[in-house]
Amino acid sequence: MKVMLVIPHVSGGGGEKVLSDLACNLRAEIVVVVFEEKFSYPIKGKLISLEAPINRASLITRACGFIRRALLFRRTLRKEKPDVVVSFMGEANFINALFSRRSILTVHTHMSSISTMRGRIEALAVNVLIRWLYRRSIVVAVSDAVKRDLVDRFGVPEYQVVVIPNAVDVSKITSLARESAQCPWNPDLPVIVTTGRLSREKAQWHLIRAFAEVRKSRPCQLVILGSGELENYLKRLAADLDIENSVFFLGWQSNPFKFMARGDVFVLTSVTESFGLAVLEAMVCRLPVIATDCPGGSREIIAGGVSGPCGVLVPVPDGVMYGGSVTCTTEERHLADQLGRMLDDKSARGRYIQAGLARVRDFDTSKFVDRYQRLLEAIASAALFPLKIESSIE
Repeated sequence: MKVMLVIPHVSGGGGEKVLSDLACNLRAEIVVVVFEEKFSYPIKGKLISLEAPINRASLITRACGFIRRALLFRRTLRKEKPDVVVSFMGEANFINALFSRRSILTVHTHMSSISTMRGRIEALAVNVLIRWLYRRSIVVAVSDAVKRDLVDRFGVPEYQVVVIPNAVDVSKITSLARESAQCPWNPDLPVIVTTGRLSREKAQWHLIRAFAEVRKSRPCQLVILGSGELENYLKRLAADLDIENSVFFLGWQSNPFKFMARGDVFVLTSVTESFGLAVLEAMVCRLPVIATDCPGGSREIIAGGVSGPCGVLVPVPDGVMYGGSVTCTTEERHLADQLGRMLDDKSARGRYIQAGLARVRDFDTSKFVDRYQRLLEAIASAALFPLKIESSIE
C-alpha cells in the first residue's frame, strides 16, 4: 500500500505532529508532499517539496498561489500514483479532495469557530468549498465536537466522518521532560505555564491579563512557550501591565517538555481548540490543567476520564485584544480566581495530576496509529469510494 501524506509544511502545530507520527509509524510505502520546506518534526519516507510559497498580501495573490500549488500537486499525484492520499490543514484538504481518487481529509480545527475569524468573502468561499469538497472524501476529525460541527454546520455526511483523536507518546515525553533545562525564572516562586502558537485562536493575552490580577495577591511567574504573529503585542501588553519581569517568553522549543515539567500549573486560554493536544502533554508532564471550555475537544479530555475530572474548565473569554489599561473582564477574573485557588491548594493539584496521568493512557500513540492503519487499508481495498466508515475503526 502506497500512502501519500500532504501538508503545507511540517513546522510546529498539531496537524504537523500527526503527519510526523504517521510517516514514522505506518506500515506502508510513504510519500510526504510539502508545499514549503519548513520542518520541526522528523519524517520518514520519500520527501517531495513543491517549493510553492504563497504571497498572502491579498486575496488575489493567495488565490494565484493556491492554483499554482494545486497544479503542481496534480502533476505529482499522476507521477506517484498513491493508493490513498491523506492531507492536513484546510488548503491541502481542498487540493486533495479536488484531485485524489481516494482522499482522506484530516480536520484539526473547529471549522465554524475559525470561520468567525476570517473576512466575510474568505469565510463564504471556505464554507462553500467545505460543503462541496468534503462530501467527496473521508474526513478524520480529531474530536467528537469537530465531527458534530462538520455534520451539523457544513452538511458532511455523518457516515463519512471518523473520529481519531490525536495521540501522545507518554514514554517519549516523560524522557524529554527529564532533560536538564536552563530556566530563567526564580525556582522559589510558583510557575504558570502555557504552550502554543501565539495567535488569535490561542488568546494568550487573556492569560497575561488574568496573571496580572493573580500577582496582586501572591508572587508567581508566567512562562509562555511558542512563537507567532502576536508575540510583539503580548510583550507590549506585559510591559503595559508592569509584569514584564515576571513573564518569560521562551519562543518555540524543540523540547518544551523540560520547561513544562518545572512548572506548577498549566493553562490553555484558547477561544477555539479542536482537540487540545497541549492539555494531554501537560498531563504527561505532571501538571494540573486549567483550560477554557471552548468549542472543540478540551472538554472531552478533561471531563471524560474514568478517574473523574482531570482539570478545571473555565468560561471562554470574549477574544477581544485588550490593552493593559482596560479592566479585566468577568471571564478573566474567573480565570484569575481559579489560578489562585490552584496555586494555593497543593492537594487539589495532586488529585488533578493523578487523574491526568490516568487519562493520557486513553490516547496512546499505538492506538492512534492502529486506527489510521485500519482506515487506510479499508479505503485502499474498497470497491467504491467514498465508503461508509465502520464504527470498529473509531
